[in-house]
Amino acid sequence: MKKILIIDDDHSLARTLELYFQSKGYTVLAAPDARGGLDLWRTNDPDLVLLDVQLPGMDGPEALSKAKEENLSGDVIMITAFQDMEATLTAIQRGATDYLYKPLDLDSLDVLMEKILVRRKEREKIERLTHVITESFKPNQIIGKSNAVLGVIKDIARVANTPVTVLIEGETGTGKELIARTIHQQWAPREPFMAINCAAVVSNLLESELFGHERGAFTGALQKKPGKLEMAGSGTVFLDEIGELPLEIQAKFLRVLQERNYQRVGGLKDIQFNARLITATNRNLEKMVIEKLFREDLYFRLKVFMIRVPPLRERPDDIVSLSEYFISRLNPELGRNIKRIPVEHIEAMKSYDWPGNVRELENVLRRAMIMSRGEVLELDQCLLRRSRFLEEATTEDDGLRSLDSIERDHIARVLERTGGNLGETCKILGISRPTLRKKMIDYGLREHPE
Repeated sequence: MKKILIIDDDHSLARTLELYFQSKGYTVLAAPDARGGLDLWRTNDPDLVLLDVQLPGMDGPEALSKAKEENLSGDVIMITAFQDMEATLTAIQRGATDYLYKPLDLDSLDVLMEKILVRRKEREKIERLTHVITESFKPNQIIGKSNAVLGVIKDIARVANTPVTVLIEGETGTGKELIARTIHQQWAPREPFMAINCAAVVSNLLESELFGHERGAFTGALQKKPGKLEMAGSGTVFLDEIGELPLEIQAKFLRVLQERNYQRVGGLKDIQFNARLITATNRNLEKMVIEKLFREDLYFRLKVFMIRVPPLRERPDDIVSLSEYFISRLNPELGRNIKRIPVEHIEAMKSYDWPGNVRELENVLRRAMIMSRGEVLELDQCLLRRSRFLEEATTEDDGLRSLDSIERDHIARVLERTGGNLGETCKILGISRPTLRKKMIDYGLREHPE
């Protein structure tokens, strides 16, 4: 750290700080108000800025906001009196690194500067070991360059311009609806895309949701209502979680595919079905057919063309592209400007199983972005490790255990592995030393296990 800017209207304090820092070999700049301070800030690129909260004309938090808008460099320490706590909190929220109370204690200032130096070295290290987000993405595009994703794209290209029924198979969160929408955009982009989740609609309302109903068809049917099949026109009907379709509705839906017409609930008039049908499931329909839970004749009608969407664990090389896509999309929504992903986070995400697939990845990144303050993504890898450990624990144990019991055993195992080294244990667990000590006391763990 070579250059320090002091913005404070207390001339005596500013002079004291100026002499103090000069004695330590720093170049010191000083301004008595925010406007002059901002001018010096723009032209000199200081490494550290000491900024008073109460200033004539423009106050410190407002000056800090302007500096952040202009992407001016330097860590900012707010100087405040006790009665300025609300303004101090505002300044921290706007990007100040830390704060000091008046009257200033030079020993506390030295400690704080040492912390800032350590943080700066860590940031510089991260910048050397980070992946820069550079790719731009179109909305609703299929992300990935792995062979598994390329296979899906090829299947879409083969079937998109034909009117056949498509069945999409894949685990929850893999993006089955995105596949269906992509097919629709290639097939009939100007026509409606009507989606319905068969698992999300109460079974006694699902028939009306699909086929529509006539006035008076049942209690509460006060007027005629068209169903999703009718509203789709010549577009696409997408039935997600088709395995949840009740057997009685399966029989009626089979007639739709055979005859290409249907009747509203309580109606007598045949309505032509002109739309394309795409269905999706996360269940094994073939097994359901054997178990008599799904009609065999309907199953064969649906699987004219099948597309299997691979789970995220089968395409770890796509995690970087997916992360870039979600971060680019979420930056404006969350008010963030994340531009880099540490390589260690990428490796951790690649080694994780992602039981929730792409949807879970998006949620993890969203939480990480909310916690990140700068341009570098700050991901709590402990979340990934904890999820994997809990999954292993439930498969290893015959009975159900409390989270406290699982956590205690895991901490004990890590302590044993590290020989009681608390620093190494904290690094593996992804928690701070005070948090580890508190958990050891709560769980009755020894500091140096035998």
